[in-house]
Amino acid sequence: MATTNELRCSRCFMPVEAVDGVAIVHDAPYAVANYGQCSGSGQPAIAGPGTPPAVWSSEDSRSYVELGVLPSPMPQVTREGWTVTLTGVRFTHQTHCGKCRRALLVATEGGTIQLGFSDKGRSFVKMRPGARATYDGPCPNNGCDYRVVIGGRSSHPLPGLPVVDGNTVQAREWERLRLELGVFTVNMTPDDLTRLRSTR
Repeated sequence: MATTNELRCSRCFMPVEAVDGVAIVHDAPYAVANYGQCSGSGQPAIAGPGTPPAVWSSEDSRSYVELGVLPSPMPQVTREGWTVTLTGVRFTHQTHCGKCRRALLVATEGGTIQLGFSDKGRSFVKMRPGARATYDGPCPNNGCDYRVVIGGRSSHPLPGLPVVDGNTVQAREWERLRLELGVFTVNMTPDDLTRLRSTR
């Protein structure tokens, strides 16, 4: 399925309208009452989604935007009860070259983040990358070129973390869920549980 490019704010990474490549004035994507206007307003917008390289060095001087790691396709959001699910999240994974020992990063697509409250009112976040990180080729660090195999039997990259725009959506949905449920503590209080169970 083809993905179309959209303009994104360089600060909050949310889709934004732009005039001559400059983002129009827009609110912060969550907690507008606290944050008000996004500081990316009036700044050059960035285009996406980008396609990251198969593997890159953590010492690469290019920005994530230049690498194509940000922005990624925006996650899709669904909600069921007290649980919000984000699908289509890009994750990055870290491993190390066996020769130069420097850190390498690889991206995977189609990950999932679930967040919300359990039936007992405890908050939770579950992150599941959509695929195993794989790569078989030369180390991208300057002057190394050692063969790196990621995803083989002896290669165990660190668990993936969502890229920044995934984190932005995650924070926005936490804020939205807490506002809608009226829960402002880490876990629900006994009063919250009594009140919300009666409306389920």
